[in-house]
Parts: sequence; C-alpha cells; structure tokens
Amino acid sequence: MKIAILSTSDTIGGAAIVTASLADALSQRGHEVEFITLRGKRERKPSFLAERLGILLRNGFRRDSLFKVSIADFGERGVLRQVRNFLPDVILLGWINQGFLSLKQIERISEIAPTFWVMHDMWNFTGICHYSFGCQRFTGHCGDCPMVGQSVRGEHDLSYIGWCRKRKFYRRASLRFVGVSSWVKENAGRSSLLGEKEVTVIPNVYPINEFYIGKKEPGLIAWGAERLDNPIKGLNLAVEALNRLPGELGVKVVFFGGYKDVSVLKGLKMPYELVGPLDSPQVRELLSRAQVVLSTALYETFGNTLIEGQASGAVPVSFNRGGQVDIIDHLQSGYLAEFGDVESIARGIEWALTSAPSPEQLRRTAIDKFGAEAIAAKYEDLFLSGFNKKNS
Repeated sequence: MKIAILSTSDTIGGAAIVTASLADALSQRGHEVEFITLRGKRERKPSFLAERLGILLRNGFRRDSLFKVSIADFGERGVLRQVRNFLPDVILLGWINQGFLSLKQIERISEIAPTFWVMHDMWNFTGICHYSFGCQRFTGHCGDCPMVGQSVRGEHDLSYIGWCRKRKFYRRASLRFVGVSSWVKENAGRSSLLGEKEVTVIPNVYPINEFYIGKKEPGLIAWGAERLDNPIKGLNLAVEALNRLPGELGVKVVFFGGYKDVSVLKGLKMPYELVGPLDSPQVRELLSRAQVVLSTALYETFGNTLIEGQASGAVPVSFNRGGQVDIIDHLQSGYLAEFGDVESIARGIEWALTSAPSPEQLRRTAIDKFGAEAIAAKYEDLFLSGFNKKNS
C-alpha cells in the first residue's frame, strides 16, 4: 500500500515524534510510505509568519495565546504537488498546524485518495484553540473566545470565524477521523463540528524498543513536558502533591523540559533537579532510572511521557481524565488519581513507590498496548476499510 503521511514536523513535539514512529512502523511492515513534513526544526517560512501575523491582527495583539491557537489560513507551497506525484492509496494527516497546511489545501488533498486525519488535540472541533481550557462553546458554536483579546472579543470574533470556516470545510471535504484517545473521541462527539462524524480511536505508536529498564533509583520521580510552565501541565499541582509525601520515602524529583518561569518550584520541600530540555537518549536514560513517572496535566489528549515511563519500567501516576485513562489500568499498570485532587496524586505516588507492579510487568503492558506492530496493524485495517469504501 502507498501511504502519504503529512505532519508539520517529524521531531518537534510529541505529535510529530509519534507520527514519525508510525511512519517507520508502517514502512517496516512493507508499505511504501512518503513522509511529507517541514523536517527537523520549524523554519520561519512565509506561511508560518503569515499565519501568526494574521492571528495577532485579529486577536487584539494578544501574545500570550499566540501559539495556543491556529487558523489554517496559510500553507506551504508545493505540498499538494508532492502528494499528487506520489500517487498514494491512502493519506494520513497528523498535526498540520502553524502554517504547514491550509484548510483549502486539505480539501484538495482529500480529493486525491481516502484521507484520514489524526486528532492529537482539540483543534479539529474548536474554532481556533488546541485546548479549550474548560470552555464549552465548541459544543454549540465558538465566539466570545477566552483566547482572544478583550478589545476584539465578541460573538463574531476570530474563533467564530474559524468555527464557520471549519463547518463549511467539513461539509465539502471527504475525511475520516482518528482520535488518539477515548477522551478525544468523547469531546469530538460533543462538538457541533464533528458530533455526527465517525471517529476511530487508535493510540499513538511508540518506539518501545528504544526504551529500557536500567538500575532503578529508589524514590526517583521524573516529571517532564515540552514546556514545564505551560498552565495545562499543572506544575503547581505537582508541587502541592509532592509536598504532601512523607519524608521517609526519600523522594527526589527530576523536572525536564523547556521553561521560562518555574518559580513555583521554589516552594518544593524536597530535593529536586531542574535539567531543562533533554534529547531523546537523555530522556531514555532518565526514565530507565526513575521509579515513578508523574503527570499532573489538566488536559492531556494522550500522555507520551507516561507510556515512555511504562516502557522503562517506571510507574505512571496521573489524573483520571483525558488520554491517561487509555494508558493506565488503575492499580495494575499505574495509578489514576481523582481529577485535580493533589491529595489523591500524593496517595498515588506513595502507592507507586511502595506497592506497584514490577518494572518488567509495566514494560510488557506498554509493548502489548502501544508497540509499533500492534498500532500499525490497526491503521492497516482502517486504511483498508477506507480504500474499500472508496472503491465500492
């Protein structure tokens, strides 16, 4: 099967990394895969700059939400030609925002071959935002958007315009959707844009074999994110929960990822290390030593680090809402705390440090649920169903 996979990046961000892993997995199963992407670090190309400027001009020059929203007005030139020249049997869209593909391009791409769109966040079914942060306007129609500056915010603001564009676009484009978690599917089903669309849940594929179980350090907890101080990652909740742990557990925490302001860590009452961004080998080495991998994210479509921790024999502890529930079987392969409850997170950490399954059991769970072979096979079945439907 000839499969075209499109993604803004193949290395920057969790969605890009798992999409690259899926491309590799499908190639290893004998398919001809064309991975079309900007490659590596995002370049400041005209389409990227044009989209960011377009958002600024229409959101009241509000900078703090500039990268929390996308509008898909602009796309890279030449992408459509690449897809056509490849003559694919099926097309898979990953995370394609920030100027890589416009809605017009996607509509034309969907005319070439059966097209499947993987939803890594909420953007497909909101007006402009990647996460709604509790806003429920996407269940009716967007507008009066919390992501838009007060000076231009209103019922017909940028988010409403985005919602209207997507509504028209979905009526024209022939697309099938994949949610990377049950949480994504549930929210897409509640939305006004995708509520009537079919959504198939297929977890992300992970390069499990790249991770390994090392010599575990008692009490070592790993907490990581692309941006540590992103509010949705709940760093403050991690600090509160960790401060509730008994001192005799001998906990040490390693925080890894980019940041600008992590002053909340000054309130942490136990030893910790702030190591900043790590490359892939460094992440694997850290997780191989960690006894626990902790996430206190308030919104998580899936939770890459939790699976990577499992594959490294570290016990995942997180809230019981979002994609985490597709990863963790409570008290079997990790701990699911009550949403937003720091006391519950603290109990989960204590359980993970004292009563959890063996590292070998955790790794086996990760292989069985998220290994490349298992996930690639699910996509093959989905692609074949779409291909047969197109030609029936």
